Amino acid sequence: MDIDALHSALLSIVVLSKKLQSVRERLPVEDGTQSALAEFLHEVERDLQVTKATLAGELGFALCPRCWPPEMVTTDLEGRVNCPSCGRAFDKQAA
Repeated sequence: MDIDALHSALLSIVVLSKKLQSVRERLPVEDGTQSALAEFLHEVERDLQVTKATLAGELGFALCPRCWPPEMVTTDLEGRVNCPSCGRAFDKQAA
């Protein structure tokens, strides 16, 4: 298994997911509802998030136990684990 290739794939998934989210958020809302294209982009974005979480877990990254799909968490300089998605901090053992 080529860890560098898997890590590169993970980064590509993150970038692609953010681009899809940006495009979807700029689509007009008609009559208070999303268009079929916006709904499709949301589904693709969600699938990429699940794929990202699966790959991140396989690579040993810590994931937020409270988010779905799970989000990769960060650890600050003082050792606190934080989720960039939900903003919650928790013990490292919970991640």
